Amino acid sequence: MKFTTISIALAGAAIFVLASVTRSQSPAAEPTAEPKQSEIDSANRLFQAGKFAEAGKLYSQIVAQNPKDYLATLQLGRIALLSNRLDDTKEWLEKAISLRPGDADAKIMLAQAFYRRRFPKGSGRAQRR
Repeated sequence: MKFTTISIALAGAAIFVLASVTRSQSPAAEPTAEPKQSEIDSANRLFQAGKFAEAGKLYSQIVAQNPKDYLATLQLGRIALLSNRLDDTKEWLEKAISLRPGDADAKIMLAQAFYRRRFPKGSGRAQRR
């Protein structure tokens, strides 16, 4: 049980790092009304420090300014997943998938959300093999 929780947390962190690196290396397919880089950097620092509520507020502001910001939308889905708010997770990640249908990050996290919904913590079902 502890191993599963740690594995999910580490996978989430790895996906976040990969998404950050990918975004910085690829040309932006975002609209020109992108938020200031300092807002994104601040939100990312808060997320990396484990301050998910504060990071979520900044990502929400970024999405309010630019509804097509993939990274902020993806991060809102990731925060909802880490908080086990599965309905919010589904909403944000489906939006992220619509913004970048070819990107796997949102699809992987959405699959995790469906898995958690199917096998809630403590059900014992996911632990049998």
